[in-house]
Amino acid sequence: MMAFRPGVKFGSSGQSLVEFALILPLIFLLVLNAVNFGGFLFAWITIANGARAGTDYMTMSTASMGQPAAPTAAQVTTLVTSDISSLMNRSSLVVRVCTNNNGTITCTGGGSQTPPADPEPSHYVLGSVDVTYTYVPFLSAWDFSKLGIHLTLPATKIHQRAVMRMLQ
Repeated sequence: MMAFRPGVKFGSSGQSLVEFALILPLIFLLVLNAVNFGGFLFAWITIANGARAGTDYMTMSTASMGQPAAPTAAQVTTLVTSDISSLMNRSSLVVRVCTNNNGTITCTGGGSQTPPADPEPSHYVLGSVDVTYTYVPFLSAWDFSKLGIHLTLPATKIHQRAVMRMLQ
């Protein structure tokens, strides 16, 4: 027979431990996905900034006096590649540099994206930089992709495009 102890209810001595054990996996999954989603947003912003920096660099041309020569597509690709150097899966980067000069489209690099049409093609050259990157999560958990269930963010392609007009 148990003796009466003040402040202790009979049959509830392990209740908090059971509740903690039940909620711990959910808290772990929440923290895991918060880290992965933060990494995804960082990669998205980095890719967008890389594409924007590439088109900014592309717009430097000889249209104004004293300006440097227009950069080549290889130089633009090198700039974008160095801009995303903080990302983990750098080998998946694909950079496509295109110009649309009065209907004549010139593209270099991988990918199949074409630049958008320019409404005033006789006054400007349209330059575009397409950057495609595959984000791989920092932390992965059990993946049941055959069943369509992902406990964490799966590997995801991020595509960003920046377009600018250049004077002829």
